[in-house]
Amino acid sequence: MKLRHLIINNFRGIKELDWVVPGDMVCLIGSGDSTKTTILDAIEYVLSPRWNLPISDLDFYQSNTQQPIEITATITELPKKLIQEDKYGLFINFWNFKDGDHDEEKESDEYSLIICLSVEASLEPQWFVISKQNGDKKNITASDRELLGVAQIGAYIDRDLSWGRNSALTRLTGRENIEEIPAILADATRTARVALQKADLKQLAQSAKDLETAAKSLGVSPKSGFRPGMDPLGININMGAITLLDGDIPLRSGGLGSRRLLVMAIHKNCSKEGSIILVDEIENGLEPFRLRNLIRTLRPSNNESCQCYLTTHSAISIVEHKSQELYVVRSENGKTIVLQVANSLQNIVRGIPEAFLARCIIVCEGKTEWGICRAMDDYWQSQKLPPLACMGVEPISSPKSGGSEAPTYAVELAKLGYRVAYFGDSDVPLIPTKEEMEALGIKVILWAGNVEIERRLCLDFPLEAINKIIELAIQISGNEDSIWDQIKNEIHLDNEDFSRDINLLIKLKGEEEIRLAIGLAADHGSWFKRQDKGEELGKLVVQYIDAISKKDSGLKLQELFKWCYA
Repeated sequence: MKLRHLIINNFRGIKELDWVVPGDMVCLIGSGDSTKTTILDAIEYVLSPRWNLPISDLDFYQSNTQQPIEITATITELPKKLIQEDKYGLFINFWNFKDGDHDEEKESDEYSLIICLSVEASLEPQWFVISKQNGDKKNITASDRELLGVAQIGAYIDRDLSWGRNSALTRLTGRENIEEIPAILADATRTARVALQKADLKQLAQSAKDLETAAKSLGVSPKSGFRPGMDPLGININMGAITLLDGDIPLRSGGLGSRRLLVMAIHKNCSKEGSIILVDEIENGLEPFRLRNLIRTLRPSNNESCQCYLTTHSAISIVEHKSQELYVVRSENGKTIVLQVANSLQNIVRGIPEAFLARCIIVCEGKTEWGICRAMDDYWQSQKLPPLACMGVEPISSPKSGGSEAPTYAVELAKLGYRVAYFGDSDVPLIPTKEEMEALGIKVILWAGNVEIERRLCLDFPLEAINKIIELAIQISGNEDSIWDQIKNEIHLDNEDFSRDINLLIKLKGEEEIRLAIGLAADHGSWFKRQDKGEELGKLVVQYIDAISKKDSGLKLQELFKWCYA
């Protein structure tokens, strides 16, 4: 059984959502209050086996009960019992991803049922199926909805570890296999009541007498006198009296993570005709290795008629998903949209998953810019400004070397609704272009002069700082001769003419040429093309931040600052 189309109107923070679900493993990500949990609850409610729901006025959008809650789900790969003519066979519709819901069968179609939940001001939920052919409706019972096998793993996991009403264990066992249990429990209750009457309960009896006196003072007159005893309803199959034990220890007394894992295993195995498992904040209570294994286990195989929907705020969880399994949830003025992550972002999913948990992303062309962003973050904090993390800003760079795909990353992230800045070199053409990125609202910050960051800094730094760049490169590499050989190769001087004195080189070649040559040596020699190396270069930039404030590099860093703290 699979959910293919979900429409939500006027439910909690969602005024409207219309979402076609293309996958079977769905991981919802997004900022707080983006309505991720509301989507899971809506799926659970519309397919719920319960006859009643905990609905209040607060569950209506902006608490406006004049507009009914309506949740509509298109379900495919249906349990055979539901499509029989005496059930809902006359209400069968057809579905494919191109045409959506329709009433005339086509070659690529799947049979579908459209199930709707409606709640008006009376707070009484009504479930029915809808025919696309003529608009007819028919109520769908709680017992029939139970066949759909939807289960949300949330705050009430303990009830699923006992054989109780609508519990997962009861579904796994089958109601027909526990019909004799109530009679057994009734006998057990009678035996326990007799044993309790013979027990020494002096302290409890005294408390009961004290309560009796207090009750009388309030006008409550006991008929036979208060005493401790057993509630005949206390041992009841519907209340979950028979629970799952590990030896003599109830499993509900175990750790949160273990209980959640166990309940997920029960739900995944309790429906032979498929199920939908909903997990809010899947990382809760789990160590990283158990989280990774859980995601792999929950992922439906190609021959399974089931789906898994989950939410996460964990980078570990994101890494374990394929890019097309990730969906970014955006909500603005009550309109919620769900956007699938593109395959082209798979490297970011694997290499920098935390980017998807930010609100604003600086896409750096290379590791050098990334390191400088980190150094600037430290500098801005020293100026009593909030950390970039507190501003929801995450700098990233391509896990690959070269950075040529960085503009594509910026575009795809912008399409997902992230606020994006592109921070990079201007020495090679950008694909997509600067204009194409800006058309999508991306802030593009490029060094002037068709140069990369190393030449830009060498052109803008005071002359004394050029020596500091060389000293830093020697310190990082640990090989002074190699650094100076790279500089000599860019200046094109013979050994007898070359000097390790920058001032003498300037007299021979001119200041601009020497600055450019050192910048090229730094670029070609990869002096700072690693995050930690770029961060060290960034610390040097901070030392001369005032000196370059009117230069291009200083102006571009001011642009970056304004964007981060907008």
